[in-house]
Amino acid sequence: MVHLSLQALAVALCALLVIPPPVRAQDAAIQIRVLVGEGGINNINQNVAAEPVIEVVDATGKPVAKAAVTLRSPASGPSVTFFGASRVATMTTDDQGRVRVSGMLPNTIEGTFQIDVEAEYNNSMATAAITQSNAVAPGDVRPKRRGIGWRVIAAISAGATVGIVAAALRGGTASQPTPTAISIGSVTVSGPR
Repeated sequence: MVHLSLQALAVALCALLVIPPPVRAQDAAIQIRVLVGEGGINNINQNVAAEPVIEVVDATGKPVAKAAVTLRSPASGPSVTFFGASRVATMTTDDQGRVRVSGMLPNTIEGTFQIDVEAEYNNSMATAAITQSNAVAPGDVRPKRRGIGWRVIAAISAGATVGIVAAALRGGTASQPTPTAISIGSVTVSGPR
């Protein structure tokens, strides 16, 4: 009985060695072609991106309609967002096997990065990468970031001080508070009258 079981096991193992494994869909069943956007430079001052056009074709070069194309941008460093907020976008190819990525925006970090692209159709899959850069366009000057400013902060602080003093004077005595005015630069803050 044990002898027959070992023979059956040996036959099964031989069959596994002779029968080739199923081919995974990462073969040449479909391919990705980046038609526009490779090497693109995104202008971070004007918030304009080099939006890719991607084509998915089968092994014979014919366009593949209704293939799912997913793009992923880096989560940190130079990057882009899709449709204003997401780092991942999935689209479907048109009748010509193409997707046009619109609504892509660069972040404000200068440098080179890659957008990973994956296409899937009928259990076939292909991958590619699009290299782009975020940069300040020649002739553009990077705008200086402006804060609130010390004068505005001082005026707000002075106004708060006047309000506290006025409230204390009203609540502490029955007499009328004296008018108060504080000038800071061109801003004058007046207390109660």
